[in-house]
Amino acid sequence: MAFSAKFISPRAAIMAVFAAFGTAMGALAGSMPTVTARAGVSATDLGLAITGWSLLTVIAMSSGGMIARHASHRQVLLTVLPATALFTALILTAPSWWVFMAAYVVLGLVSGSTDLFMNAEGASIEYDLKRPIFTAFHGSVSVALAMSAIAASFLSTLIGTWATALMVLLVFGAAWAMVRRAITARPIAIGHAARISAIPNKLPLVFLGVAAGLIIAGETAATLWSAEFLNQLDPRLAAIAGLGAAFFGLCNAVLRFPADRLRARFGDIPLMAVSLIVAIAGFAVLALSPGFTVSVVAFASVGLGTAVLIPCVFALASAFVPANRAAGISFVSMVAGAPRVLAPTVFGLVAGSFGIGAAFGMIAAGLAAALALIALRQRL
Repeated sequence: MAFSAKFISPRAAIMAVFAAFGTAMGALAGSMPTVTARAGVSATDLGLAITGWSLLTVIAMSSGGMIARHASHRQVLLTVLPATALFTALILTAPSWWVFMAAYVVLGLVSGSTDLFMNAEGASIEYDLKRPIFTAFHGSVSVALAMSAIAASFLSTLIGTWATALMVLLVFGAAWAMVRRAITARPIAIGHAARISAIPNKLPLVFLGVAAGLIIAGETAATLWSAEFLNQLDPRLAAIAGLGAAFFGLCNAVLRFPADRLRARFGDIPLMAVSLIVAIAGFAVLALSPGFTVSVVAFASVGLGTAVLIPCVFALASAFVPANRAAGISFVSMVAGAPRVLAPTVFGLVAGSFGIGAAFGMIAAGLAAALALIALRQRL
């Protein structure tokens, strides 16, 4: 009984889900050069694939508020976790262009649902405990992303991407078992109070949503393009190209675990403003393509700058609809859809035409726009 209370608590189970999600993203980031080379996927193709993935992710997350009125967080997670693991493994072992592109797009649907409901359950657990713990959940994503990115670089180049796929399946299997054991089904959200229409002024959520889309575009670029970027700077170091994503994830974690204390002391909005300035500086350095070592440091700066942004956005959004926390996050995700979906294609086109460095410069400009939106939201 003591073991279950300490290690298989709802908080531990959701921490494991966040870690599994980070493992999938890190595995893709660290293996991307190997996977794309085998499947014949170009930089522009990858941008299109990420666009499709983003579109399905947005659709899945935008539907979360409605789904939460018919199924519990537990029921959804037990369904989508195995699917997310299987499609991630299929991408990692894709033998052809068609398999890679199709699997990447479908992954967006199941990983988007995983993202939405793990955050909704995490926000609910934070409310249950009556103290800030939300960014720590995202910290587990960062640690898992960092560890799996560097592990995937070695596994994929030295053994094969099948080994990376096996790693992903095992981590997701453990998370699924913990959810099944420790998470209980919450009451289904019903009535007008559980709908986004219950909010009289949605403009703050709209600003949060657009900013979130720009931020997520930056995070996606940093994780999924870092290995390709470093590989282009020095192909001789392909085996450690995952260092970009690894440092990004580690620096995310360094700030995310203590960030709940910072949220309590300074507030979400001021903390987000300072963080965005740091992230913008990191992407601006990457735009100059300064070399392998400096670029790894710049990815670390981006990791520090983006660490608290989405956790703060989701925590703020979930509080708007306390009767259905998935609805608040779902609405923000829907608004975030346009920049989130369009950015990968634009990034891929810019990367294919002018280089990945120039595309990172574009991301810096997008985050500057996000900073302006956060400032406007604070005035409301």
